[in-house]
Amino acid sequence: MAKRGKVLRDPHLGPGLLMVEGKQYPFQMEELWRSEVPAKPGLIVNVDFDAQGNVIGITAVPQSELDQERAEPVGDRLGARQRFFKRWVPANNILARLVAIGILIVAWFVLTAVSVHVPLLGKLDLTFWQVLGYLSSGSALQFPELPGNPDSGVFGFLAILVLAGPFLPYVWKDRRSSLGGVLPLAFMVFVAFRFAVGVNSLFAIQGPGPFEPLETNLHDAIFHEFRVGLGTYLSASVAIYFAVLSVKRLLESSRLREEPRGWSQKVAA
Repeated sequence: MAKRGKVLRDPHLGPGLLMVEGKQYPFQMEELWRSEVPAKPGLIVNVDFDAQGNVIGITAVPQSELDQERAEPVGDRLGARQRFFKRWVPANNILARLVAIGILIVAWFVLTAVSVHVPLLGKLDLTFWQVLGYLSSGSALQFPELPGNPDSGVFGFLAILVLAGPFLPYVWKDRRSSLGGVLPLAFMVFVAFRFAVGVNSLFAIQGPGPFEPLETNLHDAIFHEFRVGLGTYLSASVAIYFAVLSVKRLLESSRLREEPRGWSQKVAA
C-alpha cells in the first residue's frame, strides 16, 4: 500500500526521517530508496508499506506529477466558475436588456422629450410618443390644433418594432441580428430629424402676418425655441447602450468567424 509523504531529514547525514499522514518513520537510504533522485528535506515521496505497516520502499514523486496535481484543483475551480458564468451571464444579459427597455418605455411614454415654444400659445411639452403622433399627422404646423395624444400611426408601429430590436439575437441566430440593438438609436435620430424639419417649417413662415417677427432658420428654432427634455436624454442613453452592445457583439462574432479560418490557413501552409 502506497501513501504520500515528505522527507524531513537528509539521510546522507544519518538516518533519514519521513512524515506520512502525521507520523514519522526513520529510514535508511541504501535499504529503502528506489529513485535516482537523491533524497533531501522537503522532497515529496510515495511510501510503500507492507501488511504490518512497515516501510518497504520510498520513491520520489516526479515534479511533473506534482505540478499536475496542483493544477487540477485550480482547473476544477475555474471550470466551476466558467460553468456558473455561462449560466449566469445570458440570464443577466436578458434581465439587463429588459430593465433597459423598461426605462426606454417610461422615457418615451411618460417623460418630456421636447419643449417647444409655440407663438401666441406658449410652451408645449411633448413626450416622444406624442412627437410620433404629430409626425404622423403629416405637418408640424398642425400640432397646436391637435389633441394632447394624437394617433401615432405608422410611427407608433415602427416604435414597437424598434423596442423588440435588442432581443432579436435571442430569436435569430444570424450574426446580423446583433444590429437589432442599433434600431432604437437609429429610430430616435430619424424622428429627431423629421421633427426638427417640422419645427423649422413652423418658425420659418414667410410673408406678412402675425408670425412675421418670428421668421428664423432651423438653427435658431432649435437653439432658441426648442428645448430637449429629460426623456430625450434618458432614452438616448439607453439607445446608445444598446448600440454599443450590438456593435461589440457583431465584432466578437466576426472575430470568432475569422479565427478558425486563419488557423486552417496556418496549418495548410
